[in-house]
Amino acid sequence: MLSRPKPGESEADLLRFQNQFLAARACPAVKIVKKADKRKGKEGSTDAERPPLQDDSKDVVMLDGFPDTLPTLTPAPPKKSKSASVHFEDEDPEERLESHDRHITAVFSKIIERDTSAQAVTMPVPTGDPFPRTFHRSEIKSEVRLRADVLYKDGDFLTSQRPCLITGEGLGSQKSEQEAQAIHKENLEKLQSMSEEEILQEQAKLLAQLDPSLVAFLKSQRGNNEGQKKELKMELNRPEEFLESLISFIAALEGKIDISFSSHKDDDLPVKPRKEWIHMDNVEFEKLEWMKDLPSPRQRKTKKGMQARFSLKGELIPADADLPTHLGLHHHGEEAERAGYSLQELFHLSRSQVTQQRTLALQVLGRIVQRARAGEFASSLKGSILRLLLDAGFLFLLRFSLDDAVENVMAASVGALRALLVSLDDEKYLDWTFSWYQGMAAFPFVPNNEEEEEEEEEELNGTEKSQDKKLKDENKPDPDVARYDVVKGLLKTRIQHRLRYILEVVRPVPTVVLDVLHILTHIARHSSEACSQVNLPLFRREERPDGVNGKEIRQTCLFCMSAMKFIRVLASGGRNATARLLNKFEMKSRLSRFIAEDPLDLPLPKEEAVRLSTEAFRLWAVAAGYGQACDLYSDLYPVLVRILQSLPELLIGESPVVELSVQRAAAVVTLLTHVTQTAGYTGELNDSEDSEPIPPPPVAWNQVSGLQPFLERSLKKILPQISQTETWQTLQPLTTACVIFLGVYYSAYSQQPSVNPVDCLEELEHLTSEMLLPLLSQPAIDSMWDLLRPCSALCNPLSCSSAPESVGSIASLSCTGGKPPLSLLGSKSPFPFLTALLFLINNLTHIHKGLTSKYSSVLGFRGLKDYLHQSWQTGPPSVTPSSAWILRHEYHLQYFVLALARRMAGTCPDYTQHASLHHCVAMALLSRLLPGSEHLAHEVLLDLAFNPEFLPFLCLLSKTQHRWVMDSRASGLQSLGFASALPVSPVWLVMNH
Repeated sequence: MLSRPKPGESEADLLRFQNQFLAARACPAVKIVKKADKRKGKEGSTDAERPPLQDDSKDVVMLDGFPDTLPTLTPAPPKKSKSASVHFEDEDPEERLESHDRHITAVFSKIIERDTSAQAVTMPVPTGDPFPRTFHRSEIKSEVRLRADVLYKDGDFLTSQRPCLITGEGLGSQKSEQEAQAIHKENLEKLQSMSEEEILQEQAKLLAQLDPSLVAFLKSQRGNNEGQKKELKMELNRPEEFLESLISFIAALEGKIDISFSSHKDDDLPVKPRKEWIHMDNVEFEKLEWMKDLPSPRQRKTKKGMQARFSLKGELIPADADLPTHLGLHHHGEEAERAGYSLQELFHLSRSQVTQQRTLALQVLGRIVQRARAGEFASSLKGSILRLLLDAGFLFLLRFSLDDAVENVMAASVGALRALLVSLDDEKYLDWTFSWYQGMAAFPFVPNNEEEEEEEEEELNGTEKSQDKKLKDENKPDPDVARYDVVKGLLKTRIQHRLRYILEVVRPVPTVVLDVLHILTHIARHSSEACSQVNLPLFRREERPDGVNGKEIRQTCLFCMSAMKFIRVLASGGRNATARLLNKFEMKSRLSRFIAEDPLDLPLPKEEAVRLSTEAFRLWAVAAGYGQACDLYSDLYPVLVRILQSLPELLIGESPVVELSVQRAAAVVTLLTHVTQTAGYTGELNDSEDSEPIPPPPVAWNQVSGLQPFLERSLKKILPQISQTETWQTLQPLTTACVIFLGVYYSAYSQQPSVNPVDCLEELEHLTSEMLLPLLSQPAIDSMWDLLRPCSALCNPLSCSSAPESVGSIASLSCTGGKPPLSLLGSKSPFPFLTALLFLINNLTHIHKGLTSKYSSVLGFRGLKDYLHQSWQTGPPSVTPSSAWILRHEYHLQYFVLALARRMAGTCPDYTQHASLHHCVAMALLSRLLPGSEHLAHEVLLDLAFNPEFLPFLCLLSKTQHRWVMDSRASGLQSLGFASALPVSPVWLVMNH
């Protein structure tokens, strides 16, 4: 008999057992029968049908029902018989579909609607619960239910008909009161059946299980009614100890199951918590305080200032404002009854992990900064919000937020940074003064670092001082540098690279792109060093406004206009920067693209098209001021002539874009002025004695000589409008630019070798007699001289004072909110036109000395004399970026008046009455000139301050005036770099000779 395998046998033993079984040819204990295959019609097969093994030495295992090839791994549904899908042609498809339908209608086949027409429709009754009512296990009848009752209100506690505390409200059923009465009866029956010892035992058990504070509370509640306790004692005639024990037992019994009371007073809460609510076993009442109604805010009677709170729009909320809670201005922090968010809370919210909270906080802070710069909080808050924010690290909070990976946070930080740095009103007035005399010259936005200079240990002069200061800035931490100069501190954090990454890689929405370009423009205005550090954002090909979608075209136009202005500011940084822009970035082709097309032909709104064309002409004018890009003049000459021919049309009609068109025309005339000046250098280059020949300018004089007739005719048509105030205020920028062009043109015209001197003098006499002298005789010009004093920044220092929210570390022109009409930058200011007129008269009298006496009436205007007398007697205003920029234009007018006075001193015999006044003005001007006006200081020192023709009249001055002149002269020389005053003073010369 063959042995069976046992546990523990190895594979070798199993193989040996198998060979023995096969050699013995014994019958197997189990017979395998194969099930018949219906598809093949076989009844079955057995092992006898299996073919014999060819080689007995090999161990071969064959499995029935498995194919020879491996099946596919993809699961597939079992193959169905084809007969199931067979159907006849005359069979109804609907019946066949119904027979195989397994839809829900096969189950709910008969639906009978109930007639509800007679039933009344009632609205759900509102409840005070914050959550829907839930079913508790206590509401379901169970086998074991503890029924208890406590302290009765009236009569005997063993005979009272209703409980004291159990009301049945928590049962949630209509028979809640009956259920409570049933519980009450069961409690009475159980108590009556128990003896005194049993009651005391049960009481001890319950007291051991319950909280002692809860038991004490129940006893105190029962002890409040002493009269009821005495009545119970008299009726039952029981010992006092037993009554107390019974009362405590019943109170503890109900306290174990009752849910309608708590050890805390929750009467003032809008929602009373219940124990059947989930996770409300331990009620935290301090966390439910926020559900209470807020008390009405009231003004605290305290000497200390209250914390300022702001709305989501950045508006200041009054301390006693009672705003509704649905506005989203209430919170759970300090002073929860007051609406709004404080700066501290917004700072905390800006570092939240929630993206929406960070975005909202940065947006609100940006709006607050924008309103603060507009001066909205100056009369309501104590101190400066901007200074407070900067001291708290607001600048670096924005810098960190710029590196945020979330685009919304990045966009909010860009908007807040633009509100902090950029003033759109400042940019508006800078564009307004672009066509003034030297109005396009770059003016650095460098703050006054007086505090920083005081902290320096020693003073160095010249290049050593600048190098030492630069080295100190590099070694200082970023916050210390930003404390004195925000732009310099931002440049140390490499903000220009981050902004370029945002433009080129992130590709944000158009609003963010415009904000980035405004920030870059402000940084470029800071200094030439900042211009060199700012990287130029590359233009994309799709920026040309030739698309189809009007909204996209307008956004592209705004982007191009802001980018063009940014490039123009970069070009104002110097000749090398302009050459780099023109050559490396192919700005000439881009200028040709925007200039050649008429604004009316662009698929843009008229205002946007005119602004874009204006910025293109201004950029070309800056380049032409360095003698560059003048080769485009010959290519675009037909476009320029067409614009000059359309200048008289600006006087016709009342188009809403007339002011913008005047600005564009003024930019074109300014461009032609610089092209003419460049072409006029031909004569100077020919007279040069240098060994190396200098290449001629890219434009010749004969190419610009034909511009003067166009502009002179246009000027003759515009000047009669000087008596009409509104029209004149609109046309004043164009008139100023035309007068400056004539001054530059005739100055260069007189130096050309090909020009006949006699013809030049005749043209000057014709211009004087036909245009200038009639202009000076008009009453409107007399009124302009009278407006010099009211609009002067020297006579009215408050007109150029800093804004209430200005900070020393951010340079600003304080133009936020607009300048008043009677100011140097106001709409009624006569300074731009009179400065241009004096510039033209000085050039004419310099070329034609015989015309000097004809302009003697200029110095005799009463308004001019009153202005000069008042200006030199007042002290100089404080030097700020705003005052320095405004006074720079006023000093130009004073210099041209003094230059004209110097020419009249030798030709006009009646000039002696003005000599002392003009000399005092010259000395005062010398003491007030700021860095950047060294050429004026040279001219004043050379021809005015020590002019012998002025000196004899100093004897008419009083001793006080003598002392003031000497002090002014000394301070003026020291401000220009002289260590001490000159050894000889003009007053000493007068007194000794």
